[in-house]
Amino acid sequence: MNVEEEAIVTNPASASNRHPITQDLIDDVLSDELKDFSFPVKPQYNPRINDNGRTVYELYPWGQLKQIKRIEIGKQDKPDRAFLVDTLLHEYYEAHILTKQDDDGFFKNLSKSKDEERHKWINGQITAFFDE
Repeated sequence: MNVEEEAIVTNPASASNRHPITQDLIDDVLSDELKDFSFPVKPQYNPRINDNGRTVYELYPWGQLKQIKRIEIGKQDKPDRAFLVDTLLHEYYEAHILTKQDDDGFFKNLSKSKDEERHKWINGQITAFFDE
């Protein structure tokens, strides 16, 4: 038996005031601003989720990552491109932590930490990206 989990960007967003995007826009951001990032699976637009982004993954019963199943990008809280970049980076780092948890003690600890600790590290990475 395998366990499927979801890593969600911060808190679920409210249904109102959500900004639809397109798969073409996601693809454009991936080939432009995020061209140097290698996502384990291609992020896909899913307007039905109530979150900005979601990484769906599967674990073996003993807790080891089996696979990143999908990265879904929902309607966004803000209509600007920078917010979408932020969402994509957040999901990239959620997946990165999961894929590195077996090889690296830092990521293993981070993957098992509380959401606040993990998100603090992720947000630091995103801030550094925008500061470059």
